Amino acid sequence: MATLHPEKSNTQEQVEAVEKTPEQGSTPDSTKSSQDAEPGPRPKISFKTKMAILSQIMMYESYLFTLIMPAAVLAYINADLGPDPKYPWITVCWNLGAAIIVTVGGRLADIFGRRWFLLTGAISAAVGALVGATGKSITQMIISGVLFGFGGGFQEMCFACAQELVPNRYRFATLGVMIFANHVSSFGPLVGYAFITYTSIGWRACYWFCFAFETSTAIMLWLFYKPPSFETKHEDDGKSKWQLVKEMDHVGLLLFVAGCFLLLLGLNWGGVTYPWSSAHVIAPLVIAFLCFIALGFWEVYANLKYPILPPKLFVKWRDFTALLVVRFVAGMLYYSMNILWPRQSSLLFVPARNTIIRGVYANMVSFGTILAGWYCVLVMPWVGHERWQLVTLITMQTALIGSMASIGINDKAQAIATVVIVSACNLPPSPLSFGMVSLGLDDQTDIGVAVGLISTFRLIGGAVAQSIYVSIYTSRYQSNVAPTLRRMIQHTDFGGSFSALLSATALNTPAAYEKVSGINRDTIQAAMMAVKVAYVGAFKVVYLVAIAFGVCAISSALSTRSVKKSNKSNEQAVILETEKRKDGV
Repeated sequence: MATLHPEKSNTQEQVEAVEKTPEQGSTPDSTKSSQDAEPGPRPKISFKTKMAILSQIMMYESYLFTLIMPAAVLAYINADLGPDPKYPWITVCWNLGAAIIVTVGGRLADIFGRRWFLLTGAISAAVGALVGATGKSITQMIISGVLFGFGGGFQEMCFACAQELVPNRYRFATLGVMIFANHVSSFGPLVGYAFITYTSIGWRACYWFCFAFETSTAIMLWLFYKPPSFETKHEDDGKSKWQLVKEMDHVGLLLFVAGCFLLLLGLNWGGVTYPWSSAHVIAPLVIAFLCFIALGFWEVYANLKYPILPPKLFVKWRDFTALLVVRFVAGMLYYSMNILWPRQSSLLFVPARNTIIRGVYANMVSFGTILAGWYCVLVMPWVGHERWQLVTLITMQTALIGSMASIGINDKAQAIATVVIVSACNLPPSPLSFGMVSLGLDDQTDIGVAVGLISTFRLIGGAVAQSIYVSIYTSRYQSNVAPTLRRMIQHTDFGGSFSALLSATALNTPAAYEKVSGINRDTIQAAMMAVKVAYVGAFKVVYLVAIAFGVCAISSALSTRSVKKSNKSNEQAVILETEKRKDGV
């Protein structure tokens, strides 16, 4: 692939001239090593570039809203349009699409240019919001989720797009600002519950809100985000789009998409739609495994001009591959909270009919995200030592998730504080990884696929975690609830059928228990408490299992390395087309 040679602005030329001028009185002996060399005077970022970055921030926020808000109101959608056992696929499709598209889209954008891919993402998500807002069935809502996932995969490219627009020394600061902007989307679950409580259209207001945000994002991208065009990217090699299409890694693309899709499909089916021993689960997982093996051999041994997964990236363990492992396992840690906490809090601490309080508790993970935003903008870019930041944050997260295993029915304050701090520790490793990967590249034209793979591994890690955690706490609860229930009702003078009472625990509501013959108030209270105790034991096992994944993440983080100071220079990967000098130089 041809290396980009973007036109340089006057400011950049002045900066480079200053950098090339040796300091007066310096001697060879007093010159710093290249690794510790100061990058020179700080360049200024133009208004046009700032507006382009603002469009990336808006895109990230709209992407988060399409992820967070439908998930927060999922039960209400099913209650209104269902009940339909397929309703979890409204959000599952988001993960399926985004995990695949973010890497594929990043690689295609590396080759063909980024502008139209990002616009496609925003428009696709806007259409998905419109489909969801007018949805009449669960099937239509699933189609909305598919469009959200397709658009979200392109939208998550914003981390690569924003980094290449600024001098290298500002990359971590730019990522910090993007994460800090999460203050808006962090209140997504609470806003969703407020829509349900205070608007006549209920959960549909969430989709209309997403539609408005996505449309505004598309307009901002159209007006301000004008990165190097296809012609600029290939002005050296002079290749046409059709030539590049023919030279693409079609086999690798097919194997990657098939492998990711079948892996995520099998993981989401297992233990929910079909038993883990079912051919519906085993076959996709086996075929996915074979696809990934074939993909590895193909990428290494085929003579490819534009491999979908450049092997030169994967051989750099400390600068790339170790960070993939970190994000994969950190994704598993994050989803242990994201999956379990809403269920745990609503069961143990939240009044059943208080919708707003349910929204507040569902928002606890996002409150931690707000704290993380302050860390990312005030600490992360300026202290350096990225490797040790990773290790510290993941160690804290692992320890705190382990402490969640001690949460009981009456430990509400401990649970809330722990969830918020764990969430605050979980987010910063993402921008740290994005920056470490991008600044460790030998060729910045690979930034799209490199950063995209970080996102893909995080999403796949989340899917693996969801399958493992749900399977563990479901099976543990089912094995615990019967003996716990029998023990707790033995002094309540219950004279009815135990099997009928056990069946009523599936709903765990007073109305369900009152239908059981021979029931009394004491038995109802004891049964509801038995359900809580059984779930507490199930959650404990899951949190203890998560510790093992955390140890793997810590080990991988220790094998990474911090970004060299010389890499945090005034060099800039690309310049906006609108920033070019009129004379074309």
